[in-house]
Amino acid sequence: MNDMTKDANKRDSNPKIKHLTFRLGDSEYGVPLSVVKEVIGLPLLVEIPGGPNYFLGLINLRGKVITAIDLRTKLGFEPEVSRKKRQAIVVTDVGEIILGCVVDSISAVINISEADIDRDLSINIPGNRNAIQGVAHFKDRPMILLLDLKQAADISEVTELKSKELHKEGRVS
Repeated sequence: MNDMTKDANKRDSNPKIKHLTFRLGDSEYGVPLSVVKEVIGLPLLVEIPGGPNYFLGLINLRGKVITAIDLRTKLGFEPEVSRKKRQAIVVTDVGEIILGCVVDSISAVINISEADIDRDLSINIPGNRNAIQGVAHFKDRPMILLLDLKQAADISEVTELKSKELHKEGRVS
């Protein structure tokens, strides 16, 4: 086997996966690009009272009503008073719901290999620890916390509120 074949086999055994990276506060987060339906600018939100503190309201995405959550608050950060810095929504499917996760800003789409990821995390954090799947670390850039967006955006309270509303309207028995 020549050196070029060995190098190709080495690369193939450690494939790189595209991740969308974004900022929440001073930290960089990443999610596999495969779970992202699209990224949009922050549109006008219709606020609905009575939901959990991370539930921002509803947005109209090309005629489809989408639930919007504040990923910063959902992950346990202090809510930010000003939404002017909030520039993007990461749209994803969470179960049967299409969800918009509001983030501070979008950074980039980067390739991350399994060799770059430390999955054996011995950190003690409050909240949904299962949401953090690992930390990608590099020589030439800051670490990136890798999220399982479905775990991070566990919206059982919003799903429950939606179900109650459908029951009240007589759409579900």
